[in-house]
Formats: sequence, structure tokens, C-alpha cells
Amino acid sequence: MSEPAPLHELLARVVAPVAAPPPAAWRFPLGTMQALNQRLAERPSLNFVNATLRGIGQVIFANNPVSGLIILVAMFVQSPWLGLMSLVGVISATAMAMAMRLAPDAIQNGVFGLNGLLVGAAMGFAGRAGNGPWNPVWIAAAVLLSALATVVMHTLGTWFVTRLKAAPLGVAFNAVMLVFFLVVVFVPQTLFDLGPSPAPFPAESIDGLRLARSLPAGLGQVFFSDGVIPLLLIVVAVGICTPIGLVVALLGCAISLVAGLSLGARPGEMYLGLWGYNAVLSATAIGGVFYAPNWRSITLGSICAFLASAGSIVLARWLAPLPVLSIPFTIVTVGCFWVVRRTIPSLVPVALHAVASPEEHRQRHAVASEVISQFRRALTAASRHEQRVSLFDQAPSVEKHELRRVFDAIDHDHSGELSPAEIEGHLASAGISGAELALMLECLDVDRDGLISFEEFGELLLRHRRLMSRYDQFFTYFMPIDADGDDVISIDEMNNAMRSVGERPLSSAETEQLQRRAQGQPLTWDRFIQVLLLT
Repeated sequence: MSEPAPLHELLARVVAPVAAPPPAAWRFPLGTMQALNQRLAERPSLNFVNATLRGIGQVIFANNPVSGLIILVAMFVQSPWLGLMSLVGVISATAMAMAMRLAPDAIQNGVFGLNGLLVGAAMGFAGRAGNGPWNPVWIAAAVLLSALATVVMHTLGTWFVTRLKAAPLGVAFNAVMLVFFLVVVFVPQTLFDLGPSPAPFPAESIDGLRLARSLPAGLGQVFFSDGVIPLLLIVVAVGICTPIGLVVALLGCAISLVAGLSLGARPGEMYLGLWGYNAVLSATAIGGVFYAPNWRSITLGSICAFLASAGSIVLARWLAPLPVLSIPFTIVTVGCFWVVRRTIPSLVPVALHAVASPEEHRQRHAVASEVISQFRRALTAASRHEQRVSLFDQAPSVEKHELRRVFDAIDHDHSGELSPAEIEGHLASAGISGAELALMLECLDVDRDGLISFEEFGELLLRHRRLMSRYDQFFTYFMPIDADGDDVISIDEMNNAMRSVGERPLSSAETEQLQRRAQGQPLTWDRFIQVLLLT
């Protein structure tokens, strides 16, 4: 018969968060494959390849090296010149970020490389009818401008994040390329020939079947591709990373067709998806990347997709002969962040440092919804003086037996109750941090009699375990609720959290109960965790 586990091991097992199942070696969808980033962090050469491929996928918010590789193949299939210029651009931008010693995580996740990819691809596309194809001057310019895009991204990125609370979506690419085209078109020079202006699309009647078949074309135009095979490869690349992202992107394509029909765009333009790529990017950004995908964010993303597509059509007439680039996407999406933050605070954005795949955001939203809804039910019960649901009462007998063994071992005087001093050392030996220890000791004595009963001890340990098992996801979701950044959750911000998961605002009785549980102190994050455990 094996000896019983030491007390500290038993206690650690009781309070340890429920472990998530180990990730499978191959799963679908692939998501952002952050485990690969961790494995390659100490392997510079492979990590550079990883960062480069992620930069390609990040153009359409697919932070995945496999997706990036498939998209690169698609661009080479579309045109070897386009593929070469795109590769030159993303490598140059990534290398410049490393040379500047910018944030390693941002570099590794392709945040700087995506602007280089777009710069290289835009130059490859623009120069193909002139003296661009295989011209070393164009290649050298792509290297310089892609590196410059990294500098602009770094310079403007901080301002966008701190002042506008938004990612600098496409700003670096648009700024660099707009200046380049202004110089090439309006300044006399002989280095860069864009060739003759393309002939306008002929006026013709709409072919409904052809229009339906061209629905996903806007997705290919994100990467300057209009071939069938490149388009299929791009669809696969996005789908293996984020199926939700692919669905939202295709919704953006459909909405771009509606915008084109509404504004009288020429059929040939719509067949090629020329007004769809900005709609695709806007729909994806709002409908699943910077907000968790739900009916509200997808509806808002659809509105932004229409505005971005309409903006593309209008700007194309105003800017000619300059290209539209992704200016409509940048203006509409950043403007959407600004408006939503001021008018719909209950639509909680994803914390910028935690932007991942729509599937991960949806999972965080589900966890936050469960925790907040449980808290709401408990708060309502407390305000009505009803008995709260007890985890201890519902715990299986095996767990209660382990809790009893721990309790009895700590209860040295066998009084049937513990003083905080009796359990302090044991909780610390179980690996609970000093801050968690202080919080748990305050929470354990629920009836404030200075002693801790077995039921109080078991209930709080089980509540602590349940909350900590989802702490990271809940905390990451909840961070942007503190909109004013004062580290205190106001009642208005709490109500925004409630609305964000479909709950009604707190009633006056529930608000009073919440303030009572906070003991009249500001509801800081630690105090909120305490309230969650006590309620």
C-alpha cells in the first residue's frame, strides 16, 4: 500500500487549476501556432523564416506560417515577378525590424513583415506593364521602401496604440506607397515606368451567373491575384488558419458586390473583385480579429465592408491616376474603432497585445460569458437573500475526502476550525503567490468570525480552482473593460461587461450588493477577483 501524499502535495493538487487537455500534434484549424514560436525562439535562422511567412499571412490576419507559405506559392503562381517582389518586400521589412531591435514578439508574429509584403506586391503589380518586370531598379526600390515601411510602422504604431487605441492598420503601407506613386506620376524621372494607363472597363449589362461565380474574387485581390488557382490557394490558406475568418472574409466579398451594384460600378470591375479587397479586410478586422466574432461584431463588420467598398469606388474616381491601395480599409476600420469606443462601449475590443484568431477570441468570449453570468446569478441570489449555489455541496465525495484530509492535517488543535495563521504556511507551500495568499485568506473567512470552518475552507478552495482554471482567458477578455485605464472597475464599466455577454445591467439592489461585497473599497482587479470568489 502506497504512503499518503505529503500535505503540501495534496494541497497543491486540490487548488491546482483544472488542466486543459494537451494539444494534438495536428489539429484543425491550425490557429496561430504559438507553440511553434516558442520552439523557434532560440533558433534565429528558422525563426526568421517563420516570421517572414507569418508576415505574408498577416496581410489577411492569418498569423500562421503554413498559411503564409501557401499564399506565397499562390502569388508565384499568379506571376513569378509578383511573387519575387512580394518575397523581397516581406524579407526586407522583417530584417529592418530586427536591425532596429523592435519588439521580438511583434517581429516573430509578422506584424512588421505584412507592410513589406504589401509594398513589394504593389510595386510588382504596378510596374509589370512598364519597365518593372525583372528590373533591378524596381527590386532595389522594393527593398528600400519595404524597410522604410517598418520605420513608419514603428513610428506611427505607438501613436495609434496610445492615442487612438487602435492598431495602425495599413497606415505604413499606404503612406509609403502613396508618396512613391506621387513621385513617379507627377515628378519627371526616368527610373520607373508604369506603362500606359489601363483601358477603362467597357459598359455592359450585369451577368448574374458570372457575378455569383466572382464572389470570392475580392479575397484574391488582397494579394493582387485574380487567377483561379491562386484564389483557391488563398482560400485554403485562410481556411486552415481560421474558418471563421474565411467565412467573414467571404461575407465581405458578397457585401462588396452589393456596394458595387448600389453605386453603379462597372461589371468588369466587380467580376475581378477590384472593389472587394478593402471590404474583405474591413469585415475580417471588425467581425473577428479586433472584436470577438458574434452577431454584433459581424453586423458592424458588414457595415464597414460596405463603406470600405463604396469608398474604394469613390476614391478611384477622385485619386485617378493614383491607385486606391487600402486607404478605404484604413480609414473605415480605424474610424470604426473610434466611433464604437464612444458609442457602443459594451462591444468590448480584443486587447491589442492578445490579438489572435477569431476562434480564440470566441473562446475567450465564451469563458467571460460563463464567469460573468455565474457571478450575476450569485449576485442576484445574494440581493434577494437566497442561498447561493455551493461548489462544496456539489463536489464529489472523493474531492471532499481530499479536502477533509487537508483540513484535518492543518487543524493541529483538532478544534474543527482554522485560524488564518494555521493555514498561511501551508497555502504558501502549495505554490500560491503572496498576492493570491493574502486574497484567499481574506476570502476564506466568509462569515467574518475570525475562524475558518471546513465548509468555508472547501468552498473557497474549489472556487479558487475553478476561477484560476479560466483566469488567463477571462482576464484577457476583461482588460479592455477598464476603458479609462484607471485600474478601477466602475459600475458603468461593470454594466458594459454585463451587456457585452448579453446580460442586462445591474439593478440597484445588485449594485448595492456588489458594493457591500467590495467593502466600500474601489473595485480594483484584485478586489474584483475577491468579489467573484465571495459571491
